[in-house]
Amino acid sequence: MSEIMAKLRWFPVGPTAGSLVPIKKEDLHSIAKQYGVSISLEEVVGQSRREVDGIIYEETLGKGIEEISQTIVTLSTDVEEAFRGAIRALVKKYRAPRTTYATLGSTERAKRVMVELFDEDDGWI
Repeated sequence: MSEIMAKLRWFPVGPTAGSLVPIKKEDLHSIAKQYGVSISLEEVVGQSRREVDGIIYEETLGKGIEEISQTIVTLSTDVEEAFRGAIRALVKKYRAPRTTYATLGSTERAKRVMVELFDEDDGWI
């Protein structure tokens, strides 16, 4: 079977786009171990990002996706059932990412499965 690879992107632009709780390496490690998948975490802080009184402001117009502040969780495996279990665990803990670009960089197979699971578990669509 071929690799299923997902990139899940949470953007810190208000309460509707970010994760429910902070995404922690320890939690991801636990999910990876439980489902036998590979998970990594990347935090991107945009160059124009600033925080005022706990509110994040960032100029995103004309910026590439990798230049915008976001938390990226990359998950990969060759086993679809393990992938499904890990995605369900991520959605349960953090909620489904909620933007148009939430799955950009994922394989087509991963996108199909994620859309199905996001809708099933979190009402994404």
